Amino acid sequence: MGEKRAHASESESDSESDKQLTHTDNESNRQLTHTDSEEDGSDNDSMGSNEIVNVDFEFFDPQPIDFHAMKRMFEGSFGDDSDQFNTSALVDLILSQPSIGSTVKMDDDSDPYAFMTALSTRRDSEPIKQVCEYLVRKAGPKAQTLSELLDKHHVGLLFSERVINMPPQVVVPMLRMLMTELEKEDGFDFEYFVLVCSMYSE
Repeated sequence: MGEKRAHASESESDSESDKQLTHTDNESNRQLTHTDSEEDGSDNDSMGSNEIVNVDFEFFDPQPIDFHAMKRMFEGSFGDDSDQFNTSALVDLILSQPSIGSTVKMDDDSDPYAFMTALSTRRDSEPIKQVCEYLVRKAGPKAQTLSELLDKHHVGLLFSERVINMPPQVVVPMLRMLMTELEKEDGFDFEYFVLVCSMYSE
């Protein structure tokens, strides 16, 4: 449990006109860079728009100190539906397997800005049962298919949450690290993954 061998940094101007996210994986020597530029017609020169703020992020194993931030991200993602299952018990399950999944934080003691993990549907756990039942209810015409998939196969429930301003590029290294961790640990030989995420419709 502790810091992972990966690093991400974000450089941001006060006017948010230039954003850059860089991920470096020390093992593969790969680098991911994202630049988002927006035109701003207002005169921000007098407001210090050229001042650069550098923020460094690190990847960590899930830790008990992350409990409340992870619970808030779950509740924010599921909205009013979050009362249909025990989010506290769900986070406890994630924290009970610290070698699986990652959080993105500024340092070891800060709140996570994002996390990713996978939970086995074969775990005899009430939160897992609640999530599976919730997904089947939400599956609409595919409910029967999903129910059979969850009943007959070893499925990994993939959770990927981040705060709204966290660049999506952090998902790529987290997913890569997660797949590596699942291969090394017993009991995570999933036949299928179900990505649990919010969806917006008109």
